Amino acid sequence: MYEAEITSLELEWSEEAGFFWQLRQGRFVLADFQRALTKIKSVAIPEDGNVPRRIVSLLWYIPLFMQWQVERVRENQGDSIAFTGAITTITNEIERLLGVP
Repeated sequence: MYEAEITSLELEWSEEAGFFWQLRQGRFVLADFQRALTKIKSVAIPEDGNVPRRIVSLLWYIPLFMQWQVERVRENQGDSIAFTGAITTITNEIERLLGVP
């Protein structure tokens, strides 16, 4: 269970084509963000289910990582307003999936 979701999310970290790899380079592409968000939204975590550690590690790290890339995106003349909105959107989705303390 979750193998397909894990593989799909890991691709977003892969060199060249991955959304998060691109962010690390300071490049924010809205279409790539939408693709990554769609993958995250496709993850279904049951309220009382056991979730593999790997899927949790892939998910919880995303908002932190994106926040760390704000300056890189800005330095690369990326759309800071759209990127800030993307961080909020993805954070809300991760909170929906994993919950909040």
